[in-house]
Amino acid sequence: MLTKREDELMNFLWDAGKPLLVEEMLNTGGEHAWNETYLRAMLKSLEKKGAVECCGFLLRSKLYARQFKPKISKEEFYMQLALDRGAKAETLFQVAAAAVMKSGNENPDKVKQRLEEILEKEIRENVRTGTDGEK
Repeated sequence: MLTKREDELMNFLWDAGKPLLVEEMLNTGGEHAWNETYLRAMLKSLEKKGAVECCGFLLRSKLYARQFKPKISKEEFYMQLALDRGAKAETLFQVAAAAVMKSGNENPDKVKQRLEEILEKEIRENVRTGTDGEK
């Protein structure tokens, strides 16, 4: 379970779509006003929770700085959160169907086609990465 600020940081990292240095996270401006000490503490906490990982180092001045990236996708995270809270696989399928219906494709055949595309993509990914979807 993540704190509100950890959830905010995870969404920031997912949206970035690339590994980031602490320095890059601090220099984003806008709605994220993290101080360096707090940001490092959140990253350490997220590492312990298995949500982020150090994925590289870059030389900055005379020191190496660590790069961080999410360890799991946003979709995997929210799926696991739902499962941890007692949701069954059938419920997740129903949520996926409802989400597709809300997206404007209200034709049942189109909904079925879109869900099949999503499932096929996930199956291909799991085969490619050698995972079976179990966490």
